[in-house]
Amino acid sequence: MTFSKRAARYLSALLYIFFLFASQSSALPNAGFRDLTQAKVQWKTLERTPCLQVAEYRERQLLIHCVKIDLTAPGVKIQMLPQKSGSQDVSYVEDFCKKSGAILAFNTTPFYVHENGSEKKNTAAGLCLNDGKIFARPLGGYCALGLFGFEEGADPQNRRAKIFSSQTDKEIDGARYAAGGFWQILKDKKPIQFKELRDSRTAVGLDKSGKCLYVIAVEGENPATSSGLTYMECADFFLALGCDDAMEFDGGSSTQLCVNGRSVLSYKNYVKVPALIGFALEGE
Repeated sequence: MTFSKRAARYLSALLYIFFLFASQSSALPNAGFRDLTQAKVQWKTLERTPCLQVAEYRERQLLIHCVKIDLTAPGVKIQMLPQKSGSQDVSYVEDFCKKSGAILAFNTTPFYVHENGSEKKNTAAGLCLNDGKIFARPLGGYCALGLFGFEEGADPQNRRAKIFSSQTDKEIDGARYAAGGFWQILKDKKPIQFKELRDSRTAVGLDKSGKCLYVIAVEGENPATSSGLTYMECADFFLALGCDDAMEFDGGSSTQLCVNGRSVLSYKNYVKVPALIGFALEGE
């Protein structure tokens, strides 16, 4: 049996598409629920910044970067974006760290993208409270992380964080810093049910005292390496880390997490964000 050159090229293209699909089919976004309730990580304290501990969790087609920070550690201070009202400023989280000296930083509030011809403007879609000033208005249907006790001269032992299921909760008024996200996924150690959609994730959790903040970045942009997590799987993972409460920030291609000025992700991020939280040390 003989084939023309055109037929041979056509057959080769079909075979390429078949094998490409086959190689990716095991990494479909919602393929197979992961039970992470018993997940274990090996925390490593960073020598230069002992208030931080880092870890990685790996399974087949799953990579989670984990950081926890002691909010009561001496010298810890917060730096956020946005920093002025009506700001259209955007930044890669890694660039923000290099400019600010932040030892830990991650993207937070989702955002709108406004297009005017070739120009794009980004506006945070939810609460951004920076040093007691509101730079983006709260949205009651979404959650927020509030950070308390960070006023200048305050006792570090009184610092704490709290997750609110609504950004319009009156108690947030007492926070010095706050960032809106999407939804609370864990409350009093009870996972909250959501639609099972797997993606890259930026999320935070808190222990019962609210003095230890856990941050995870779940990779999902390269499914062959890591296919991301659902909200419920994130909730189970935070339970395994020992958290009582947890919430989701902006995920997908916005997911970014930097430690000591460098991104922990295995791939390059190409999304600049208008909202992020950074933690730095006094005198650094």
